[in-house]
Amino acid sequence: MPKHHDIVDLYDSLFEMESQFKKDASYPIHKRMNFGTAYHDIYDFLLSKINVQNKTILDAGCGVGFGSFLLAKSGAEHVKGISISSKEIQRASEVSKQSQTNNVSFEVATFDDTQPNQYDLIICIESLKHTLNIEQSFNQLLAGLKPNGILCIVDDFFDENHNKTSMAFQKDWHLNYLISLSDLKMGTEKFELTITDLNKWMYPKSLWKINFKLLLFKIFKRNSNFTKLFRGGLLLDKLYAQKQMKYLMVQIKKR
Repeated sequence: MPKHHDIVDLYDSLFEMESQFKKDASYPIHKRMNFGTAYHDIYDFLLSKINVQNKTILDAGCGVGFGSFLLAKSGAEHVKGISISSKEIQRASEVSKQSQTNNVSFEVATFDDTQPNQYDLIICIESLKHTLNIEQSFNQLLAGLKPNGILCIVDDFFDENHNKTSMAFQKDWHLNYLISLSDLKMGTEKFELTITDLNKWMYPKSLWKINFKLLLFKIFKRNSNFTKLFRGGLLLDKLYAQKQMKYLMVQIKKR
């Protein structure tokens, strides 16, 4: 069973790996999408769907702050970015200081640290699945919304039929479970739900190429954190190629 330090180690390793290849100090840590010329990335797409003007926003799982800065520059009153990785938060804070962005702040924190009735908008981009307790964290995020506030979750949603691939993916990425729509339980009288399927904008993956790369990992039998990250990413690609995953944007509005 994964522990808190396992998730921290995963995010720290992701930071160390990504920062070697990314030129910008602040960069997106999420899927590359094929939006054509319509949008640059998932945050740009989100901004076309949700008004952030003068909003108080929590970017829950902010990485090194790419999305937080974009939201702050798009008219938000204030954006707070949180991550369990002190390395990510240190980088985000350094960029914030250098850019003199006054309406954004960063903090090492978990979803469960969210204070009640604080935010007009809470965003979780590919981060909620890493929580150790989905029900507890989900309810804490909902409680953090002000009246008419929106919780926006963008993540990999599983069809709940487990196989060797899904279990290996969970193990490599230290996941307690794979998030599904059935995990998002709320009182329908208090919330309204909007679901957008993002699969059509994802780059297609070749199953035989994925299997070939996974075979190489099996042959060389390396098991470092970097190996787990790469192999886990391939396993996730395989779940998408097998139609067991959907990339969804779920908006939950508090009435």
